[in-house]
Amino acid sequence: MARSFSQFLLAVAVAAVVGGSVAAQSPLQEAVTLLRLGKTQDGVAKLNEILASDPSNTQALELYRSVSQDEWYMLMTTKGEVQKIAQSLLERARADMKRLSRDEAAIAGLVATATDKSAEHGARRSAISKLIQEHGEFAVPALVEKLGNADDFDGQVHAMSALVDLRSVAVLPLIAALQSSNEQLVQNAAATLHHINDDRALPIMAHLASDDRLPIREIAGRYIARKNTKAGDAMALLLGQSLGYLKGIVPQGAYSEVVWTWNGEKLVPVDVPAPLYPSELAKAVAAQAVAITPGNVAARAMLAEANLAQANLIESSILKGDEAMKALEPMANEFKVAALATGMDALRAALEAGLREDLAPVALGAISALQMVETRETVGQSPLLAAIDSTDKRVRYAAADAIVKASGGLEVPMADRVVAVLGEAVTEQAVRVVQVVAPDSVSKAAVAAATKVRGIAVDATSTAKGGVRKLLINPNVDVLVINESLPDGMSQDVIGIVRKDPRLANVRIVVVCSDEAKARAAFGENVTYLVGSLTGETLVAEVNKALEGVADADASRSESFAATASTSLATLAANGKGATTAVLGNLAAQLDRGDAVSVPAAKALGYDGSAAELGALAAALGGSGSVELKKVVAESIGNICRRLGNCPDEAAMALIGALEANQDVGLRTAIGVALSRISLAPKKHAELMQKLQRVAAGPASEG
Repeated sequence: MARSFSQFLLAVAVAAVVGGSVAAQSPLQEAVTLLRLGKTQDGVAKLNEILASDPSNTQALELYRSVSQDEWYMLMTTKGEVQKIAQSLLERARADMKRLSRDEAAIAGLVATATDKSAEHGARRSAISKLIQEHGEFAVPALVEKLGNADDFDGQVHAMSALVDLRSVAVLPLIAALQSSNEQLVQNAAATLHHINDDRALPIMAHLASDDRLPIREIAGRYIARKNTKAGDAMALLLGQSLGYLKGIVPQGAYSEVVWTWNGEKLVPVDVPAPLYPSELAKAVAAQAVAITPGNVAARAMLAEANLAQANLIESSILKGDEAMKALEPMANEFKVAALATGMDALRAALEAGLREDLAPVALGAISALQMVETRETVGQSPLLAAIDSTDKRVRYAAADAIVKASGGLEVPMADRVVAVLGEAVTEQAVRVVQVVAPDSVSKAAVAAATKVRGIAVDATSTAKGGVRKLLINPNVDVLVINESLPDGMSQDVIGIVRKDPRLANVRIVVVCSDEAKARAAFGENVTYLVGSLTGETLVAEVNKALEGVADADASRSESFAATASTSLATLAANGKGATTAVLGNLAAQLDRGDAVSVPAAKALGYDGSAAELGALAAALGGSGSVELKKVVAESIGNICRRLGNCPDEAAMALIGALEANQDVGLRTAIGVALSRISLAPKKHAELMQKLQRVAAGPASEG
């Protein structure tokens, strides 16, 4: 039976004690003992004493190693002062832990002993134990170097044995080492992966099962036979593995702070932020698939998906205040460029996959790319047309906008549907993103109803694992609505992960329950409770309640949907008479918003508006909007009145009143142009001429 990661850590801790690397009784061990005996005050006092001594990073690491992983878990999960002190000590320890784990000189000495055939068995075992405990995956490069040394057969054997003992942490570095041009190294790396028997090696071993190097082919063949897999499944396995990583599926205990690359015939670790680790793995596997079959559209599409998802994750994490991601902001653009380079066919396949797999970041990234790649001639065959019917309004709105941009607003395919979606989008204001985690039987109908409500965008998953993955790969969430019980895990664990991730610090949490008193006992006071069945109405009500008094968590989202929709509708109106007739009322209602929304809306009304919209335009002309808006409004009033053949009194008086009330030359000129396009009654026209009468007197003149 495979051990869990926590059991593995405990085993390592026990091995450390047996090896004599732990002091007999450290101050931290004394504090832990006091806490376990129920002497909480004495235990806290001892912890404060430790912290008051201001331990160095090295001293903190010694303290860390002086207690078992179970004891650390107790300290880290004891609320209050105990937890804070434990966190402080752990942060100090990590700095030295990271430095020591990568100590190449120390690793080289231990590897030399571990692979020396003349060394005593006990000495070799001790060296391997230290490699496991103190260096982990960073011991792999030196051991891999031994695998390729044709002059040291015994060294190869002992290196393989040490790598097998390292087990899961050695798997990804060994997979990277399979790119070596040293056939002996590749053969030994494959054999080591065969002995470790980790499923992450299955896709690449399925590929090597058809390798033209006989020894390697035979080793890989034995491995995949054990897994009941065929060599011909390699590409499907690679793409499936990449998709799994993209969804955040990383085996328990397999997370790392680095990814491994093969560069200059050496294994090189590259540090990556924890949130990007799964998507970085997805990108590496997809790139491997492309390298194996460059002409495979599915492989290129997978690579595009990984690049787009990673760009989205960086940008959304920055918006959520993750300062560590800020330095990677330029890379987000590079990932988008890499995705564009995969080609239109790959980007289309990426969009289809994003829709099929319910990966909104991938779908949105692919749509953004396709709006630049598709043309008027190609957009009619694009999956953008399917995307405008997505149940996710973010995807739906983006697709409609992309169709207009790709077509330039001319000969727009599915024009009526595009206009209807844009007409819906232009009314959006502060759109709040809701992540629902609940069984389909509880949430499916409610989610379908709530997603139609203005101001709410809902994503849903039915499992605890799915919820965690969704939140970690797309932290752009305002409210988490979670059922009190889930089929595959504890709801409390999902909430715990949310609270530990700084990107999700402002997420409001709503627990759906049948008994509030029991739920409060389980979940505490830092959540709100929705008692009873979940419906579209109750879901929206609880989301609004949870966000009462909360400023828009992502201000850039407030106007973005409406602004892009308004601009696209203006483009459609300019290129096709009556193109926006069906949504004129929606456009007229946006004239009191910021310029990004109101100005293009006013332009669209100038092209397609009727007498029914003149009242809203007249109000905007006399309102508190910007001068730029009023210029466009004046022009639009003039255009509508010209088409009507007459100018209703309300509109005429609005123009004349604005002319009298404003001194801005540009605005007065725009009003003058509008007045030149309309027909005024002779008497009213004469009155206007009288009001505009001026004498070319000098500045000092009077009268």
